[in-house]
Amino acid sequence: MRQLDELEGVRRLRSGILLLMLVPLLLFIVAVMAAAAAFVALRPGYRVTVVTSGHVFAQADSYLGPSLAAVGVAILVAALALVSLVLIVMAFGRLSGGFSLLSAAGRGGSIGVAGTWLVIIAIIIALLGAALFMFGGFIAMWVAMVLAAVGFILIGVGLFEIGSSYRNGLLEAGGILVAIPFLITSFIGLILSYVALGDIERELQAKASQAGAQQVTTTS
Repeated sequence: MRQLDELEGVRRLRSGILLLMLVPLLLFIVAVMAAAAAFVALRPGYRVTVVTSGHVFAQADSYLGPSLAAVGVAILVAALALVSLVLIVMAFGRLSGGFSLLSAAGRGGSIGVAGTWLVIIAIIIALLGAALFMFGGFIAMWVAMVLAAVGFILIGVGLFEIGSSYRNGLLEAGGILVAIPFLITSFIGLILSYVALGDIERELQAKASQAGAQQVTTTS
């Protein structure tokens, strides 16, 4: 039973990390699309005038096209931002569940649960800050950044503890990089952790299959 809990914990942790790796890619797309929307919206319109025999024959304004394009891009940006938020919630939910199962199985990582909840709280504060705007929003965003940084440090420590428990150096290295509060190092750490957890998952799956085969042989 404990081995199955370990396997499920590793799987949840790995899937949560995968979702977490997708978020920066989506946010990058959102940033690019938002910049495109701003460019299109701020682009001045123009007027086409056809003159025949000294008289104005027809006039056509082109202000509507950029406006409609900007609205379309803005809707797409909002949709991608919503998808990113859903992925973030799912990712940290999976991480929290994975850390909890592995901690209960005696593999460490309990500090990772605290880290995931700190990041979730940071996200809530950041959303409130975005709604407040102005000075209150600025303070809220700074508080959210500090909490998120501390949360990722704790998540990295949790991954390191699990790596030490399984004697997996790659997961230990991934946990250390995740704990460093820089985007590039944390992202590389997530990649290493994802790969390492895949190795651990396969090992646990092999042991579970072997134990199941032995049990069948004994009962028969």
